[in-house]
Amino acid sequence: MRLKNIHRLPDLIRLFRALPNSGHIFLRREFDRYHRHLSNLARAYRRIMLRRTRIVAVVGSLGKTTTRRTISAVLNCPERHFSYSNYGSSLAANILRVHRNDQYAVIEAGVSGPGQMESYAKMLRPDIVVVTSIKSEHNRSFPTLHDTRAEKVKMVRSLSNRGIAVLNGDDPNVRWMATQTNAQVITVGLNADNDIRAEQIKSYANRTTFTAILPNGSFQIETRFLGLHMVYPFLAALAVANIEHVNLELAVARLTEVVSAESRMEMLRLPGDITVLDDSFKGTIESAHTAFDVLASIPASRKIVVFGGVEEPPSKQGDLNRQIGRRLGEIADEVICLGTGMSGIRSGAVEAGLSRESVQLIRPDFKAVVSMLKPKLREGDVVLIKGKSTQRLRRVVLSLLGRQVSCVVPYCKVKVRSCDVCPLLDAPAQLFHNHYISRYVRA
Repeated sequence: MRLKNIHRLPDLIRLFRALPNSGHIFLRREFDRYHRHLSNLARAYRRIMLRRTRIVAVVGSLGKTTTRRTISAVLNCPERHFSYSNYGSSLAANILRVHRNDQYAVIEAGVSGPGQMESYAKMLRPDIVVVTSIKSEHNRSFPTLHDTRAEKVKMVRSLSNRGIAVLNGDDPNVRWMATQTNAQVITVGLNADNDIRAEQIKSYANRTTFTAILPNGSFQIETRFLGLHMVYPFLAALAVANIEHVNLELAVARLTEVVSAESRMEMLRLPGDITVLDDSFKGTIESAHTAFDVLASIPASRKIVVFGGVEEPPSKQGDLNRQIGRRLGEIADEVICLGTGMSGIRSGAVEAGLSRESVQLIRPDFKAVVSMLKPKLREGDVVLIKGKSTQRLRRVVLSLLGRQVSCVVPYCKVKVRSCDVCPLLDAPAQLFHNHYISRYVRA
């Protein structure tokens, strides 16, 4: 701790007494001061200790975590408890978590702004790069998709001519990356011009099946995931398995065991035949429409949407909300909107045919959502939970599941993979005023 911050020592002591294993979460700023040193250490560790480990780097705007999980499954990677965060000092720490005897490591690499991916590529020195998508995730940092792809492509460019790039061939900004490398390129997707593609895709109430067409045969894949967008991580995993000469029947068997990560189109069952679709992890406009598509495809007696808005909207918020409202009016029976400036949702939904009373606008308070939602639920309902990542609508889901939740902050940037494992979920109210915690939450 710097001497000038010595007055923070009591808060630091109280933090560690209350939450003894939380330093990596709430001391991120202090941790990041050593980013340059950690990066140098990770770079040397990769070059010397991990020279026999084949590293798969997963980059892209959406779908990185699910793709990492499917690839790790087919390669039978050991669990190394990687940090939820995938950039900066956390990325360096993730490299250092790989064991020297590990045959493979699959690591996500994200960015928080321009000028980072090149240094991450030097740390990772990947043998295989998988690119999932280029979407409007960081509109403030990357004003256009071309800006986003210009940053993400640096990982692909780092591949040697012995490396392999696995690209989403249906995304034009990802397919363009094939022109930027001398490495072998394998495209995956739904379109017929991909090297590995999916056909005969069928979605059911709780799973998606498809036929994967590979150069050396076809395989029937059954997943525990919902939605067309979830086919891509499985195709990428099969591509990597094929590259690495993994028995494909074994790879397919391993893929059937992969389950959704928390809040990523996760299907949960409540008593009374009520289904919750939790897709609250991220709130880009593309992921919102994907979630709406999944909801539209599921049979239900009623469809209810809890919606918290779009983060970093690519156009004027009012126009975007009206457009979303019209979409929700076509697929939902009831909508609960939380947050400010959401009247456009109601206007659009009414235009599409919903009654005004079917669209409730409430303050950004997850407890208010739970109080309004619980009495409404009845047998056969499907509820979609979708909002901004900082709203932590996972707390709505946990409350519906009967979990005690004392955290009531309306805005949170704590870096954990899910509220399920957050030490603040049932923390006492006074702890939220601790300096090291209040930097990340708005009480």
